[in-house]
Amino acid sequence: MVYLGHANGSALECAACLDVLVSKHLLSDDDVFPGKSLLAEIVCMLIAMRKTAAGRVREDHEGYRTGKGKLFDHEDLDVYRVALQVVAWLEMFWPVASCSADLRSKLDKSTTSIVLNIAEGNGRFSGDKVVFCETAYKATIQSASLIDLASANGVAEEALVESGRELLRRIASMLTALSKVVTHA
Repeated sequence: MVYLGHANGSALECAACLDVLVSKHLLSDDDVFPGKSLLAEIVCMLIAMRKTAAGRVREDHEGYRTGKGKLFDHEDLDVYRVALQVVAWLEMFWPVASCSADLRSKLDKSTTSIVLNIAEGNGRFSGDKVVFCETAYKATIQSASLIDLASANGVAEEALVESGRELLRRIASMLTALSKVVTHA
């Protein structure tokens, strides 16, 4: 059963990777829909396998859609949507930021980590969801620090920098609350 949880989390992480590509304007929603649909089918199979393994009885195939019509549950989370906003914000920040390629790479990696850990953690069946919340939180704090470094030379407009910081503060707050809920669930 643990492996099914890992596989489910990984499928959701893959779906989140596609969302990141859309947020970075590298692909469109239409471009990623076939891949996300295939991943939704994989998630359906994994959930059915989990149910079958738990009770050793056969169940009919269930559709996998969220209450809001999205393909994946994590897409309904406010913290996930705000994390994708940070990725999109970063694309606006790059043209006005004056920083090294190494700093850019680290900031890109840390903001992407927030999104991917939220998605994968939400897909786990076991109690290790809190580990992913904590990892996303650490990436949020790291991203804030890296934004401070990237904007230290004063080239970027302060209002733009502050809007990115505000998104990260919202994420940190939501992850803290989510972590408490997951811990006590």
